[in-house]
Amino acid sequence: MLDIIPTADATPLDWGCSTTTIPLSNRSPPRRHKYPTIEYIIRPSIFSSYDDDICITQPVPCGNETSHGFKPGQPRSAKYTDFSGFYVGFWLMLVSMVMQPLIKRWNDGDVVLELKLVRLSMTRLQELAAAEIVLNSITFSCLWWQLAVFKWGILWSPYGRIFQSAFEIGFLISSVSWLTYIDWPWPHSIFFILHTVVHLMKIHSYCFYNGYLSGIYQQLQKLPSNSLSDLREQLIFELTSPLGNVRYPANLTIGNTIDWLLVPSVCYELEYPRVPRIRRSVLIKRILGLITSIVIFYLQVEFYIMPVISHAQSAISKPHSRVTTIRILLSTTLQLMCPIVTSCCLAFVIIWELVLNISAEITRFGDRLFYADFWNAVNQSDLARMWNLPVHHFLWRHIYSPLSHATHSKTHAMRLTFFVSALVHELVACVAVRKWKGWLFTLQLAQLGMIAVQMMDRVRDKRLYGKIFVWTSFIFGVSLNFAIYLVT
Repeated sequence: MLDIIPTADATPLDWGCSTTTIPLSNRSPPRRHKYPTIEYIIRPSIFSSYDDDICITQPVPCGNETSHGFKPGQPRSAKYTDFSGFYVGFWLMLVSMVMQPLIKRWNDGDVVLELKLVRLSMTRLQELAAAEIVLNSITFSCLWWQLAVFKWGILWSPYGRIFQSAFEIGFLISSVSWLTYIDWPWPHSIFFILHTVVHLMKIHSYCFYNGYLSGIYQQLQKLPSNSLSDLREQLIFELTSPLGNVRYPANLTIGNTIDWLLVPSVCYELEYPRVPRIRRSVLIKRILGLITSIVIFYLQVEFYIMPVISHAQSAISKPHSRVTTIRILLSTTLQLMCPIVTSCCLAFVIIWELVLNISAEITRFGDRLFYADFWNAVNQSDLARMWNLPVHHFLWRHIYSPLSHATHSKTHAMRLTFFVSALVHELVACVAVRKWKGWLFTLQLAQLGMIAVQMMDRVRDKRLYGKIFVWTSFIFGVSLNFAIYLVT
């Protein structure tokens, strides 16, 4: 029997494949069996990553050889990209998850919605609105500071940099002190500290980039006006935006600064690519999607997270031993895994898919790539880089690149960048629980050890195992971190 199997170097004729070169248009239509026949051809699985080397070696029956964009003998990648059906199924699954407890409460005669978080979030809104106005005003005032640097010829390095760094440190300390003093409800505090961090990044990027350009402009002014040297051309190039339509200091205007406050970016540029118009239908769909997502997110938290929190707080308030604490911690972590991960996915969609795209649509901001396919990350470094591109760009431009230039070591710069990121994450957690505990900071820095292991030669090429490890660390790590802050 083995004698009839063609060898590895067999010709297509040995495999029973036709080698004819007659054009398809001159061929007679294929004969068909009267009995319904399933015709099989060589083609890869849709989702399998192991079948990339499989080719379609025969035409698809019924003249459909190009119906999917593949011709006979043309390689077909198994990496399918259209997951819109799963996206629809995901949202329907979430709706069914929140409808079940609603119907159960209604059948039991209980209060369908307690709305505790809604009532908590609706208190002291005037104070929050006033604080937001002050926050935006401080960010806008950076325009006057940069105009002073330009008109008065202030040397950005070192005087401007020192003043700006001291201002940003004072700005952050003042914001945290204000939150400690005013004692807002925790939803207000988290919202304000996150907005403070965003404005801090905007302030830093706007001032340091314009300050750098002011130094370039001062160098240009010292050159003779009729000079045609390469240095002059290079300085003019530095002062001009990548798109070539704006040149410093023409960007120091009220309109440009207001636009900078609104665009979904934390890395300042003289100008951004713009789409021709605002698509009202798309904007309305985004807004409706945002409202729906927020409602589902709230129901998810009230039905699946708040009961676990209440139970854990009740258990930890009673006298207990260390063994009991560990048992409560593990139990809480396991109970929170699914709802916390689902809530994180919802929060991601709300912010990076809806809020940022709404802002981009209103400002006609052209670059809508706010995240990459982080779900395919094979190590923690890829995950940190891909899931939040605006912040990644800021860290690369304003933290990693200067540190890499100063230390002459990419490894040291990467570690220090992770350290800064971990500090900011811990600051947000500190504001939420009103106490510095350091757990999130420690877990963030632990990723450095994970990255070192994942970059080893024996591990780097194991992409499937890398994805399993990344997702396991995310699912367990987020739930464990939340449970630690809750129990301790």
